[in-house]
Amino acid sequence: MKKKADELQQELMEQLPELQEIKKIGQRIAFYRKQRHMTQQKLAERVHISKSYLSKIESVGTDITFSLFLLYKLARALDLEAYQLLVPINEAYLYGSPKVEI
Repeated sequence: MKKKADELQQELMEQLPELQEIKKIGQRIAFYRKQRHMTQQKLAERVHISKSYLSKIESVGTDITFSLFLLYKLARALDLEAYQLLVPINEAYLYGSPKVEI
């Protein structure tokens, strides 16, 4: 039993970079949503998910994953191409502030 737990922990550690990228996608969703002055409730309604699920997707501290289909639906609801949620946002370009990438 101990060996199986160790194997699961190792597998999770190997997936950590991917989980970090998924969290960044959630942060980008929040960024673009706020840029459009849209509430979580409004975006959630547009893509037919609950506000609490969208909140978990956008949250920095969550390990929630979501489908590629939902990614496309979120992008469309935000008037974006899906790839825009996958690439870092350079806030210096947008706001003239110090370079911060999400």
